Amino acid sequence: MGTNTPRKTHLDDRTLEPYPLRQSLSVNEQKLASLRDNAATEWISKPDHYLLVDDGEQLTLCAANEQALEEATPLVAAALGASARFGTPRAHCAVRTHDGARLQPVMFVRVQVSRAQAAHVREELARRGARLVEEDPQGDRLVLRAEAPLAALIGYRKFLGDTTNARFELWSWLARYETAET
Repeated sequence: MGTNTPRKTHLDDRTLEPYPLRQSLSVNEQKLASLRDNAATEWISKPDHYLLVDDGEQLTLCAANEQALEEATPLVAAALGASARFGTPRAHCAVRTHDGARLQPVMFVRVQVSRAQAAHVREELARRGARLVEEDPQGDRLVLRAEAPLAALIGYRKFLGDTTNARFELWSWLARYETAET
């Protein structure tokens, strides 16, 4: 009697849509074989934040947002060892099944910064194509809420850290997928 091998996750699976930020990974063949033998991608993953996906051809780190990717990268690197090489993070577009339209991930962003830095942070959001939804003054701080395509937000955490001397709070989550402008 044969055994049914589990189906490999494909990077376009709808189950991965909550993880629109993707980063390819390469490791040496010996490490890859060891990962597969031990089903290590499951214990390295942190559901709701990031998944390490082996689709049979490559490893990909799929993250809910940039913060999750930043959390995952050193942990995955430690688990995979010196042979791990990370690609450039990218936003993964979904494809609508009935018409084949490309859908880009749009993130809801909540940023809290000091009022002194708010203008610069607001300008950067606008430069990245964000649509400001709300500004909420809270004492000497300002909370900005906006929506923006994920592709435009890659690197925004680093910008905030550099601009505010790491004095910021950023939350982001997937709001929806919408038709990508070509």
